[in-house]
Amino acid sequence: MPSIKWVLLSTFQQEYKTNMLLAALKEKGISYRTINKFDSAFNFMGRIEIYVEQSNFVTAMYVKENLDL
Repeated sequence: MPSIKWVLLSTFQQEYKTNMLLAALKEKGISYRTINKFDSAFNFMGRIEIYVEQSNFVTAMYVKENLDL
């Protein structure tokens, strides 16, 4: 069984930008994973990373570039 390779698509500090991109990816049927790297003590320090399957990376980049982020 081939394993899925996840690649970093984008990193945001603003949650609303993350949500906009995730909604657009979901609308296009692109699977994604997120990693929240915000510090639990200091919510202003950190970021959210969005990963997509390597096979969908080009399409996901196109979706991202066509959003007004």
